[in-house]
Amino acid sequence: MMAEEEFSFKRTLITHTRRKIVRRFTRSLPNLRVLSRGWHKKIFIKATNKLRKIHMIWKNKRYKMSQDLKRKKQIELKMLAEYLFKDKKCSYECNTRCLFLIERLNSLEKYLKMTFMRTLNEKYLYGVKVVKFDRKGYKRRTRLLILTNKSLCLNQILKNKLKPKEKIPLDFIKKLEVTSGRDNFLLIKISQEYKHNKGDIILEVPYLIEFVTKFINISGNYKLLNINRLGVNQTLYHDIKGSKSGVIELKEGNSTPSITKDKYKKLIVWG
Repeated sequence: MMAEEEFSFKRTLITHTRRKIVRRFTRSLPNLRVLSRGWHKKIFIKATNKLRKIHMIWKNKRYKMSQDLKRKKQIELKMLAEYLFKDKKCSYECNTRCLFLIERLNSLEKYLKMTFMRTLNEKYLYGVKVVKFDRKGYKRRTRLLILTNKSLCLNQILKNKLKPKEKIPLDFIKKLEVTSGRDNFLLIKISQEYKHNKGDIILEVPYLIEFVTKFINISGNYKLLNINRLGVNQTLYHDIKGSKSGVIELKEGNSTPSITKDKYKKLIVWG
């Protein structure tokens, strides 16, 4: 009788020990996303090595696929930029040598952008710091431009947040006006059907070709872009809500591209 009880006790102990080992093993399994090379156990060594090998093969395959997708996207954007700008804008060659990026922001601007995007139910696509010109008087204002899948947002940069100044749904942007020169001038024409329309938007955009290419790629409408040639008596008109249209002169011949205001308070784009 004592032998049977002892045997039963040992069997229960063995079963309990096995369960404990298995539970510890399951808690020690590595995260499938990051398989730690430092994970070691005295038992299941063969299983560990096989899992690690399989996981590394999977990670390499996933990385290769992601790089192939990025490379494909770059090629598509560069082909679109060539179609839009080659032999039409002087800055095309120097502006398309580097890779197109998803943003041109510093660390602080990235943080402000992330905080701002939490307030929107939209997908972030591009960000860059730009100069916006007032519609009247053409005073320069620094703005953070954020492009999403639904809208174009211009935000004032404050110390710890972005203050929205204008938010234009992409469907109400009817034209992107640029020049054929080396400048970064961009006039965004807004549809009169947009009820919050204050008038057209005048910008100086670093990496202009990159931004316009991404915008056209999102919209799928190549006819949005219009490239204006520089020269004598070349002008652009921009709408102002509740006022007559403003006039922008497009000139060539200046050694340095610039966007300035002359003594008659007209905006002059030197390409």
